[in-house]
Amino acid sequence: MTLPYHKKGPHHGWFVLILASLMISLPAVSQQSGVAAPMSADQVMERVVQMNDLRAKMLDSYSSVRTYHLECHCLSHKSADMAVRMNYLAPDRKEFSILSESGSGTIRDRVFRKLLAAEEESVRQENQQQSAITPENYTFQISQYEKTDRSEVYVLGAQPRSKNKFLFRGHIWVDASDFAIMRVEGEPAINPSWWTKKTDFKRNYEKIGEFWLPVSNESVTKVRVFGTAILTIEYRDYQITQAGGATIAYSQQKSLSAQ
Repeated sequence: MTLPYHKKGPHHGWFVLILASLMISLPAVSQQSGVAAPMSADQVMERVVQMNDLRAKMLDSYSSVRTYHLECHCLSHKSADMAVRMNYLAPDRKEFSILSESGSGTIRDRVFRKLLAAEEESVRQENQQQSAITPENYTFQISQYEKTDRSEVYVLGAQPRSKNKFLFRGHIWVDASDFAIMRVEGEPAINPSWWTKKTDFKRNYEKIGEFWLPVSNESVTKVRVFGTAILTIEYRDYQITQAGGATIAYSQQKSLSAQ
């Protein structure tokens, strides 16, 4: 999956850029001490890229409902909510329709709507390549190898190869049974604005049918003078159409059914 990006504006531009660029709870996994990782970081990522390509070829389209919530603990407290339906059509088209919205009009207009516009732009092929979590964009090293009777997880440190506003530095969690990224945590590769002191994000994915798709995203941005802004996004009610026409429904209660 890709990480959406930027827009502009005099005082809110930095904020939209940060939030759009970082558009990430992993179940607890007890570590088995003394066990060496059977694969190197390069080998793990080679498999991740291969499996991502395979899953992309299997995916025809999907839709989901997202709920956005932003709390700005700034000079004056502001908050807003928005529910959106997103429709994706492979390989590079996303459309959004707003289902409901409430709270600060400034946040809704200058943050939420700009995030949606930025994400529509982000699925273009050239932007996907610049933001993809691949060896072309990052160097990787194994930070931890976790194994239980039911799961096997690689935790990799990720360092960007260039000072690119689309990239981040941090860690990724890779499920070794599917070689899929199940969690990402980090901060932007570069600080896009003097106004931003620090931004941390975390994003979680779950397996839905044959695909790993986002289920939650949180970013915390500390802003000079103004305070702290916290954005959370929840993803639910997936409807996935595989190549060939098979459909998978994934409800808010996380029940799967194939039609």
